[in-house]
Amino acid sequence: MILAVAVVAASGCGGGGSADSPPQLPHALGAQLAAQADAVEASLARGDDCGAAAQAEQLRRMVGQAVSADQVPVRLRAALSRSTASLAGEITCTPAPPTAGPPADGNGQGEDRGPGKDHKPGKHHRPGKDHRPGHDHESGGED
Repeated sequence: MILAVAVVAASGCGGGGSADSPPQLPHALGAQLAAQADAVEASLARGDDCGAAAQAEQLRRMVGQAVSADQVPVRLRAALSRSTASLAGEITCTPAPPTAGPPADGNGQGEDRGPGKDHKPGKHHRPGKDHRPGHDHESGGED
């Protein structure tokens, strides 16, 4: 299908011509549509369905705008519009499953800090003279 869009776009690229020649897209427009079709194809080739779907939708909009602006010859409008709409409709975005990340609270700390839960015993509260209960009153005076 992408090849069909690119062929329609590229075969219509050109400039002037005789009255007997097939209808042609303006060269710049044909090149833009072909490049966008190539981008869709490249995304599909690397497995990026969501990127390809967005690019195909952009291609469909580009064709619609070109048709509205009378840049597409009448004889090419239906085929080009139909093929880009079909392409955009055929590509389904399937987001990748979420990867393992931080806990639901988002800060990586979690609520449960018990043993085996990233808590290192003795790291936060070490017994010593600064941490004894009532240490500033043991000597009977102030520190």
